[in-house]
Amino acid sequence: MNKILLINRLNPNDVSEEKHRIFFMIGNMDDPETENKLIDVLHSSNLIEPNDLVLKYNGVELYLQIKHIPTIIKLLCMNGFSIYEVYHPYNPEE
Repeated sequence: MNKILLINRLNPNDVSEEKHRIFFMIGNMDDPETENKLIDVLHSSNLIEPNDLVLKYNGVELYLQIKHIPTIIKLLCMNGFSIYEVYHPYNPEE
């Protein structure tokens, strides 16, 4: 069986205020310490509101503006997180 994931293209020139659902695949998410640290780092960034964060088994889904993706990546890297993928999941209802 093929595992297919549909994603939307990210436009790096999108400077709008519209929030999108962006997924960040993070290494070592099976460790509760990683999850707790991730939540603390994202909440302290003042870019993410509590309702804009959904933890997944292999990463985190954030509702944020496209223009904030590089800032989030830099923040996560500076705090020792391993990022394996960043994408905007396709949702036909959007």
